[in-house]
Parts: sequence; C-alpha cells; structure tokens
Amino acid sequence: MSARRLAFERFPGMASDLALCDCTTWRVGGPAVALRPGSRGELADALGVLGDEGVPWFVLGRGSNVLAPDSGYDGVVIILSGVLAGVAWQRSDSGFAVDAGAAAPLPPLAGAACMKGAGGLAFAAGIPGTVGGAACMNAGAYGSSLSGLVESVEAVGPGGTVRIFPACECRFGYRSSSFQAGGWVVSGVRLSLPAADPALLRAEAADHLRRRRETLPLDMPNAGSVFKRPPDDKPPGRLIEEAGLKGLSCGGAMVSRKHANFIVNTGEAASADIVRLIEIIRERVEAASGTTLVEEIVYMGGRDLCAREGAR
Repeated sequence: MSARRLAFERFPGMASDLALCDCTTWRVGGPAVALRPGSRGELADALGVLGDEGVPWFVLGRGSNVLAPDSGYDGVVIILSGVLAGVAWQRSDSGFAVDAGAAAPLPPLAGAACMKGAGGLAFAAGIPGTVGGAACMNAGAYGSSLSGLVESVEAVGPGGTVRIFPACECRFGYRSSSFQAGGWVVSGVRLSLPAADPALLRAEAADHLRRRRETLPLDMPNAGSVFKRPPDDKPPGRLIEEAGLKGLSCGGAMVSRKHANFIVNTGEAASADIVRLIEIIRERVEAASGTTLVEEIVYMGGRDLCAREGAR
C-alpha cells in the first residue's frame, strides 16, 4: 500500500497532501503526504501503523536545517500540532520549570522566557525551529546550547511507547543527540531555567537578533548553517570564505555573500543544485585547508534522493 493511500485510509482526520517547498525554509521540495497528530496518543497510533506497514516517515518542524527532495518524499511527513505545541510554566525555588511540546516554536518561547525573567534561552530568540527539533539537534548559538537547560525529554517510540529520558541519557553533543538515530520521536521537553533580570535578558536577546540581522542572509531562503564547526578548527564560514567560495553558484543555489556557511535559494534552486554545491564546497575546502566539512543539515529521504533531478 502506498504511503498516501495508507495515510488517508487509516488517518483521514490527520492526513493531507503537502508541497514540501511551502514548508521548508529553503523553499525547495516536491510533493508528499503529511500526518498531523495533535496529541501523544495520535502520534503513538501513527508510528505504530507506519511501523507495522513498513512505511518510512520523517518528522518536520518549521522546516529549517532540512533539504527536501524535488522528486518528493515517498513516505509520510509527520508534523506535530495541537497540544504538542503547548507550553506550561511553573515557578520553582531557583527559577522556572517549563514543559514545552515538541511543536512549540522556539523564538516565542525564548521571548516569553525573557519577559518572565527566565534565563538561559536568550540565545534562541532568532533560531527558526521548534523545541523538538532544537532538542533533537541540540541547537545553539553564541556559545550556548539547549542541552544545558534540558531536564528531561519525552519521546514516543516503536509500538507507541512513551518514555521520559533524563538529560543524562540523551547523549547530547555538538549539534547532536541520541534522537537523531531515529526510532524515537521527541514529543516534549522539560527545561529548567534560572531566574534572571528580565531587562538584561531582553537586552541580550535584542543584541543576538541584531547580530543575526547584520551577519546572516535572512532576506533570502536558507536552511541555516549548512556545516558543523570542525573540532579544534576555524568556523566553517571562515574556511569557505578563505577558499574563495563566497558567491559561488550552482543552478539557483548560491554560497551567501553575507555568511559563507549559508547556502541561499536565489529563486529557482533545486535540491540537486544544493547537493552539488555542498559537494563542491567540501572538495575545495578540503583541498585548501585539509579540513573535511560535515553537514549540519538533514537530507529528507537521504542525500542520494535529494541529489536526483526532479520537478520544480
């Protein structure tokens, strides 16, 4: 049974057709079918059926850090919604305990934290993702990352099992966690935020937002940082710039002239253009510096699928 037929027959209330170019920040991608579970129970049911039928699935948040294939995704895209986007605040002796659903957008959460005097999240004010995605990849900026604030992660696994993982079991690393291996889908995160001066937090967040506007190509479709920072080496943007690659184009994809670790869609980029440009960057940076860059972005359906020519 096809993924589309399965989705609409088994979950008619959750299923919909999807154009991936409309829900990824690179504005690239073909057709797909989506399921939008609005509760842990619906998510557990969906994962159980998809697992039993052997249908591949991909969890999509706000569409950053993802390259979707132009040929489309021959599986089910899971987009969390409903109560899985909720946020509950509780005052504690030392600050705040926050229970955030995986679909909760990160910037409004960071903004609310600054207004309440809950410290630690100002760095996330401009990160265009969800709490679940941020936990999965251990999002960070300006020397901070989400893992330093995580008390526990709730996830739904095979067979619909719901489990709470203490932070020490999540294997957080630089832009990584145990949830990237697949199998478990983050459904919620509990954060522990220290009390802080709201005015100072708002000023810190405003400074981060200003720096993002000044240094990042926010006026063009992009997926965020393309490559991870190499251990004990220069930032990838500097390595790419020193290799003379700013402004390099492949089809409609271009290395940003504003920040070299960003690839922008100049209007008609295909997923294959972006994959090829990434290959060129890796080859030339390695030739120039001896450093092998590793992608931070995720290829929906795998790199080979994204490299294929497809309808735009």
